[in-house]
Amino acid sequence: MLSLIVDSHIHIAHNTLFNKKEWSNSTTDFKINWITKILKDYKKNNILALRDGGDGIFASCLAREIARKEGITYRTPIFAICKKDHYGSFLGKSIYGIEDFKREFNILKENKLDHLKIILTGMVNFDKFGDVGDVAFTYNELEYMVKSAKEHGVPIMVHANGCKGVSAAIKAGVDTIEHGFLISDKELYGMAEKGIIWVPTLSPLGNIIDANDPKFKEQLDIIRKVYDIQTKNIIKAYEIGVKIALGSDAGAYRVGHINGIFDEIKHFENIGFNKDTVLKMCLENGSEALKI
Repeated sequence: MLSLIVDSHIHIAHNTLFNKKEWSNSTTDFKINWITKILKDYKKNNILALRDGGDGIFASCLAREIARKEGITYRTPIFAICKKDHYGSFLGKSIYGIEDFKREFNILKENKLDHLKIILTGMVNFDKFGDVGDVAFTYNELEYMVKSAKEHGVPIMVHANGCKGVSAAIKAGVDTIEHGFLISDKELYGMAEKGIIWVPTLSPLGNIIDANDPKFKEQLDIIRKVYDIQTKNIIKAYEIGVKIALGSDAGAYRVGHINGIFDEIKHFENIGFNKDTVLKMCLENGSEALKI
């Protein structure tokens, strides 16, 4: 049994202790107490390495400071970068193009970002099978952001779904692809060839399915279909040598902090992986994703 568990995709700013308004109206002491409570719970459960996907309120930046005192490895992009009028503004800063990126990247560097988080597409549309939104950035914009990060030794974490978005991320040479729903063999082989780590986040959809969630009664068939494609792709990816890390997307709907990574491990076991294999992927590929 491996002692160290790595959750390669969380959002500490999304939780049951505070919301964005409460955070902005609270003292530093309150903020420290909230984040410390979450991190201590992670520590109690041997989840000692965490990789945040960003937020717009600098909660993950504070979490990194507290994590050091708690003996937890914590990586944060500070805030995510998304395209104006596209999905993702609640996770960070919306930009129009390269000039905006230059300004925001300077702020990220001042705050010592651990990785650059780019939101390249939307989420899976539960109402329309196959829809994941547009690819938000042009390839030139994506390439510029990736090159800028690499010039400063900063890894690149990209939220992408669908063949077009994931293909663009692979071509640009990102370090990790988050989610990666509704992709084809071509993208799987591309990740394998370039050594890109895939964090396929089964828990957000899998937990809705397991709960037979009445909130999504009308969408459950589409959610199951997307989930089944993702699980088949994970099995294929593992067989061809894609590096898969486990990230729960803790903070997402029905994905709690701490429990989220154990849900993720369970989902992997349910599709046929034995626990030792799952924990090995979780530790080894997670450690590489976090640059431990």
